[in-house]
Amino acid sequence: MSAKLQFAAQLEILARESYCGSPPAPAEARQLLQNTFDEPRLMALAQVILGHSWQHLSEHLKAQQAFLAGMLSFKAAGCLKEQTETLILLGFSHLLSNEPLIALDYWSDALVIARKLKNRKLCARIYMGISQVYIGFGDNQAALGFNELALELARKLGSDHLKCEVLLNVASDACRLKRFSYALQCLAEAEKLLQQSVVNPIWSAEIIYYLGVVHAEQKQWAQAKIELETAFTLSDQNDNLWGKAHALTALAEVLLALGENNAGTILLQALSLAESGGIKPLQNRCNMALIQWHLARQNDELALPAFNALIQNEDTEKFKISAKHKQQILQLETQSRMRHL
Repeated sequence: MSAKLQFAAQLEILARESYCGSPPAPAEARQLLQNTFDEPRLMALAQVILGHSWQHLSEHLKAQQAFLAGMLSFKAAGCLKEQTETLILLGFSHLLSNEPLIALDYWSDALVIARKLKNRKLCARIYMGISQVYIGFGDNQAALGFNELALELARKLGSDHLKCEVLLNVASDACRLKRFSYALQCLAEAEKLLQQSVVNPIWSAEIIYYLGVVHAEQKQWAQAKIELETAFTLSDQNDNLWGKAHALTALAEVLLALGENNAGTILLQALSLAESGGIKPLQNRCNMALIQWHLARQNDELALPAFNALIQNEDTEKFKISAKHKQQILQLETQSRMRHL
C-alpha cells in the first residue's frame, strides 16, 4: 500500500473516531493537514477532524472555521455526501454557540443536497437539527416530534449508530416534558446499543447523566448524586466540556437540595465551566441556584453578582425571528416530512 493510501486509511479511522466522541488533540489534528498530498478529499477529512477536535473543547468559532474549510474542500472534490454531512456539522456547531438562525441556513443547504442524493440518513440528521431549533424556541413538544421522526427513519434504515444518537435526543426531550418513563425507556435501549454494536464514550456518559437528571426530578437525591458524579467523572476523562458543565450543574443543584455544605463551591465550579463553554442556559441555572444558596444563608450582598449576571444573560438571549427565517423553518418542516425523497 502506498504512503498516500495508508494516510487516507488513517484519516478515515480518525474521522470515525472523532465523530464518535474521541477526536485527537487540536495540535495533532493540525499536523494531519500538513500531510494531505494536496488532495482536496484528504484535506477535507483532515479539516473535519480538526473541527471535531475544537468542538470537543467547546471552541465553537475554531470548530466552525475548520468545518467550513472541510465543507468547501469536499465540494471542490465533488464529494456531495461528505459535503452535506459537513454542512450538518456546521449547523450543529452554530447551534451550540447560540446561533440557531445560521444553523437553519446550513441545514437548508444540506437538505437540498440530501434530497438530490435521496439519502434518508442525512435527512434524519436534519430532523434532529430542526428539533434543536425548536428547543431554542421553547417548543419542546415540537422538538420531540422531529426527533421521533428521526428515530422512525433510523429504525427503518437499521442504523444502530444513528438510532443510538436519536434515542438520546428523544430521552432529553422526554426529560424536558417530564415524561420520565419514556425517557428511561429510551435510555435503556440506547445503553443496550452501546453495550453491543456502538462505541461512543460521550454517549455513554450522557446516558448516566440523563439517568441522574430523571432521578433528580423524581427527588431520588442519593441515586441522582451518584449518577451525576459518575457522569462528571466520565466526561472529565473524555475531556468533554459540554458533558462536564451539564453534569456538574445538575450535581450542584442536587447538593443544594440535599443541603450539602459544598453546594456553593460546586455551583461556582459549574458556573466557571458553563462560562468557559459559553452555555448560557447553564449559566442561568447556576446563578439562580447561587442566589438561592446565598439568600438561605442570609448573605444578600453575595447574591447580587449572580442576580446581575442573570439579568444580563436574559437580555442578551432575546432575539427576534425574521419573516424570512419563519418561512425557512416552515419549508424545512414540510420538506423534511417527505418520506419518499
